[in-house]
Formats: sequence, structure tokens, C-alpha cells
Amino acid sequence: MQGYLSTALRLGRDAFKWVMDLFSAVFHLLRDLFRGIWRWLRGMLQAIVGLWRALGPRWVRVLVVLLVAVIAGYQGLSRLLAPKLTEESIHEVRYLNEGWDQAAREHYYYTPQGTELLGLNYDWLVNLELPLSKQRLASADAMRGWGFIVDPGQLPSAANPGNLPVGMTRHHNPDADAQRLDLSCALCHTGELHYRGVALRVDGGQAVQSVSTAKRGEFITTLAAAALATYINPAKWNRFAERVAGTDPEKRDQLRSDFGQFLKGLWTFVRGVGAPKWYPVTEGRGRTDAVGRIANVVFGRDLRKPENFRPANAPVSYPFIWDIWRFDWVQYTGFTNQAMARNVGEALGVLAPMALVDEAGNLLPEGEFGKTTVNVHGMHCIETVLRDLQPPRWPEDVLGTIDIDSARRGKDLFADQCVFCHGPHRSKPYEWVVATGPDSNPAKQVQANWRWDMEGDITEIDGADYRVDWRETVWALPWLSTDVIGTDATAADNYMDRRYDATTLLPGAEPVGAGDGLQVLLNKVVPLLYQQNGIDGTEIPDYDGLNVPFRIVNQRAYKSRPLHGVWATPPYLHNGSVPTIHDLLSPLRARPITFYVGHREYDPGKLGYVTDKRPGSFLHDTRVTGNSNSGHLFTDVEMPGRIGRRLSEAERSDLIEYIKVLGNPDFSQALGGDPQDWSRYSPPPTHRGDAHACEHPELAHDAT
Repeated sequence: MQGYLSTALRLGRDAFKWVMDLFSAVFHLLRDLFRGIWRWLRGMLQAIVGLWRALGPRWVRVLVVLLVAVIAGYQGLSRLLAPKLTEESIHEVRYLNEGWDQAAREHYYYTPQGTELLGLNYDWLVNLELPLSKQRLASADAMRGWGFIVDPGQLPSAANPGNLPVGMTRHHNPDADAQRLDLSCALCHTGELHYRGVALRVDGGQAVQSVSTAKRGEFITTLAAAALATYINPAKWNRFAERVAGTDPEKRDQLRSDFGQFLKGLWTFVRGVGAPKWYPVTEGRGRTDAVGRIANVVFGRDLRKPENFRPANAPVSYPFIWDIWRFDWVQYTGFTNQAMARNVGEALGVLAPMALVDEAGNLLPEGEFGKTTVNVHGMHCIETVLRDLQPPRWPEDVLGTIDIDSARRGKDLFADQCVFCHGPHRSKPYEWVVATGPDSNPAKQVQANWRWDMEGDITEIDGADYRVDWRETVWALPWLSTDVIGTDATAADNYMDRRYDATTLLPGAEPVGAGDGLQVLLNKVVPLLYQQNGIDGTEIPDYDGLNVPFRIVNQRAYKSRPLHGVWATPPYLHNGSVPTIHDLLSPLRARPITFYVGHREYDPGKLGYVTDKRPGSFLHDTRVTGNSNSGHLFTDVEMPGRIGRRLSEAERSDLIEYIKVLGNPDFSQALGGDPQDWSRYSPPPTHRGDAHACEHPELAHDAT
């Protein structure tokens, strides 16, 4: 036993000695390694110090440091301010809509409606350079990269002397005695589909630009950076001033002063109604929260009531507008009916200046109240031109031939599954009952302007006064409650639930919704605009739009519109949350949860834009409030938003094939007749002034 213990102790001592020797060896190895590294680092540091001292005197070394810092800063700033541009290559433009000649198209593209971009002059935009470059901000490549529409090889014209994109025009601001940039209807309501180098122009369609999106590298943020860089960089300012004001010292001084005021206005906007906190959901390209932005501008900024600012968190796609003159109610929630009131409200939302209150927030007196650049002649011109615009026609030579047998099956499916909501539901002309005196309000509006009502074309029926709609037929658009259709309810809920203080306009009133508040304002403003512009007598019902009086309706619902040409208007649903019609007809679980929007490459098989990630694209995440892709479901499961039975893949293909040519008279015979044939619908009514609607002197391209 004693021998065994002795052996164990000896082995233990040997093991311990072995461990200690190993530890010592590792320690010495690491010590030598770190000593070697330290000697190497010290040598490197000494070499660097030697090299640094060898550069020359101290002032030279300081200059080198500054130069390196400047280069690094410039590289970082370049990355920060780099424009976020899509990459497109097109060699041909094809126009898909019939009904317009070149003159009508030019009227639509470049007729001003009186909007402004915070006082930005037209020639300023034309001549500004990108922040860290001599390249023009408004170059064709840059503007096309931001999603605006510019023809390949486009040249300046009388209507477009600055060679700007579709929808960027100008008007004369008499107070500033300047030509202001004017963002017209066509900027948001003109689309393009690109396929194998061919740009398919969709007049009246959905744009995919991002004019309202204040994100890094987008148009509006790059414009602000370019303006600031121009103001503070002497070389850049000198080039800009030379192009805009020439060599005249007084003109250059005035330009400096005016440009400084523009920058101050921009800063005020960013800190107020344009603050990012009011727009928490990224609009991206092809969307804006129109009602939310209009409400913030009108009730918050223009009335000087910042407490009226509300988060605009329900972006919607720009709607396509051919056939809009046939609709009884317009906007996604169908809350209004009259063209002029709709357009004036839209212009105010796009920052048309209008004087409403003084610095203290008190209503301005008569003669000052309502002073504005809003151009009712331009709006009347555009509305008149739009009545002749037909839906886009499928170009078989570009996008592929139609499978007629499949389209015929799709026609039957459409009649069975889609017509109940999408119609069109044709109605006889409406008889709009009108207010006839100060205490009259038969339409039960929040406020009635009886004088404006009675300035229409009045017909007496059974002892009551009416405005009888001038249209031969009206398309009655059904409202679908958000509980039924199941699509993202944020836009409808905001419209119904948000309240604004409008006591400045309507003393003693309770807070009002957006629609009712706009009615109170526009009941005052539109008749005043008519008076200021000498519009009276038989002109008023024509300018109003087909003798329709201004009305507001409030429903927690979305309207269901006819679908002629819908194949050319991706993405789908009111908030652009479903990229293709194929996805829209598919079960909810098959719809993309996320996808990219921004470039215009078209998928003729699925009827939508290609959605892979590319330069300049925005991520659409349907899990974000306001972005949901729920609802409008074809499913056998009883669930919110179910509107029809589940469709097989073959049935979806047949419906897609029919939707390509839905209503197109070129295919009606081949389809064995098409009840949607748009050539069979009633033509727009004519008024004695319609032929000259775009010839008003104020609309002359050289007006000053």
C-alpha cells in the first residue's frame, strides 16, 4: 500500500512539473510574441513619425492633415448627397391612349393650375446644379431617375422652354413679378410602362415619381441641398447667377435676396407642416397621403393653426383619371363630386399660396382674403381636355398577342365575379337639389353656399330648384365599407375620425372632418376666384364641371371604380400594396409581404411592375400601418375582405387575359361582343365654351 502511495505522489509531482513547464513555455512564447509585436509597432510608429517629419515644416504637415480631412469629408458628403436614381434605358415612346392630338396632350402636360413649390422660380430649377457637381439638377437623366417622365432626346419647346419633365410648368406670380415653378395635374397623373427599351406612355395614369418623399437622395431633399450648396459656394453661385441674372449687379443682388428668402421659406416648411414627424409612413414612389397633406397645409399652415397638424400615415397611389368626368363621386373614399372644388383643394395641398389669415390668425378682410395664384382657367382647360381621353390600349406588337379563347373565358368570369362592384353602373343624369336662400340646406351639408348653388343652370321640378347634370349618363360608383372590402382602412378611418379646428372660417363650430372643413373653405374661396377672374353667368356651371354643385359625403368606405385600362396602372389597391393583378387575384398568403417599387419595367404576364430590388427602388412593407395588402380576396374561407370564391390558376390567367383588353373596341368582335366596350358609352357633353377652354389669355405660354 505504501509503495502504491509513493508511486502516485511521484506521478503527481511529475504531472504538476509538466503542467508548470507547459505554462512557462506558453508564457514565454506569448511574451516574446507581444514583445515582437510591440517592437514592430514601435518601429512602425517611429517610421511614420520620421516620414511625417520628413514632409517638411509644421505648416506643411498641418496642410496635409487638413487636405486628408477635406478629402475624407468630401467623400462622405458625396455619399450622403448622392441622388437616389433608378437606371432606365429607353429608345422609343409609344402613346397608348387615343382621343388626343399633340395639342391636347401639350395642354394637359403644361397648363398651369397655380401651384408653387415654396416660391421656387422656374428658371432656378432649370439652372440649379446638383449639390457637389456641375451637372444640372434638372437634367434628363436625373429627372428620369427620380421617376419623372422625360422623352429620350427631348428638346425645349414653347410650352416647355426649360425642357423639364411632364407636369412641370410655370405661371406668373404678380406679387413677386416672377415665373414660378408650377406642378400641374400631369405630374402625378401620367404613367409609363417600360418593356425592352420601349416606354409605353399612359396619359392620365399613375406616376411613379417621389416628389413628396423627403428621403435621402430623393428629388425634394436633393433640391434643398442643391439650393443651399449654391447659396454658400461662391463658385457655384457665380455660375448660377450668370445663367439666371447675367452680369447686371442689381439683378444679381436681387437674385441673392430672393434666393435667400426661398431658403428661409424652405427651412420654415421643414420645421412646420413639412416636418418628417407628420409623415411617418414612407410614401416612396407613386404614392402620397393626399387628404392628410391637404388637411395639414390648409388647416395647419394656411390658417396658422399648428395644433391642426396630424400624422399623414395613409399614403395612396395616384389614381388614373380617364373617364373620371363620368363618375358621380371621386377620391378614393368618394367624398366629393365637383371638379372645380376638387381641383382647387388639390392645388392648395400642392402648396398654391392663398391668403386666408393675418399674422395673428385672424381672417383677412374682403379684398385681401383669398388672394392666390390658383388658376381656375387652367383647371377648366385640363378638365375639358380630359373628357376626350380614352383608356390605354394593349400594344400587342410590344407586350404580346392576346389569347382570344382565354380572354373570352375571362370575360365570363369578369361578369360573374367583378361586375357587381366595378360596373360600370350607368345612371340617368342626377338632379342635384340646391339651396335657394340663407336658411336653405336641402342636401344637409355642413354649410351651404346658396348663391353659388343658384348660379348654376337651374331647373324647376315639382316646385323645387335643381341643377340637372349635363351628362347623358352618369357612372354611379358604389361605396364598399372597410368592413366589407377588408383593405387597409387607415385612409378611410383618418378621413372619418380626424377633426380640425375651423372656427376661423366657421365661428363657434365644433371641430370638423377634412371633407367638411374643405367645404367650408371652398364655399368661400371658389366663388371668390370666379369673381376675381370675371367668370359669371353661363360660365359658372361649365367651370364647376357639367353643372354639378359642390357636395361632401362622409363614409367609412372606398369607392369601386370601373376597370378600363387598369392593366396599365400598377401597383394595385388604393395604397399600392399589391404589385400585380396576378397577385391581387391570388390568395392572401400568396401576395408578397415586401416588394420594391421605383423602376418602371413591366411584367406583361402578371400585369404589374417587376418588383426586384434595383437602384432607386423603395421597399414596400405591407406589415406597416397604412401599407397592408389585405382585403379584396378571392377565397373559399369566410374572412374579412372576401369578395368572391377562390380562383384556380387557369381562371386567374383567363381573367388577366381579358383585363388586358377589357372594353377595348379593337377586340370587341373577337370576344363575341364586350359589354364593357367603351366606344358604346355616351360621349362627353359639349358646351359652347369647351372648344376654346384652353385659349384663355392667362394660359398663353408666354404670359407674364
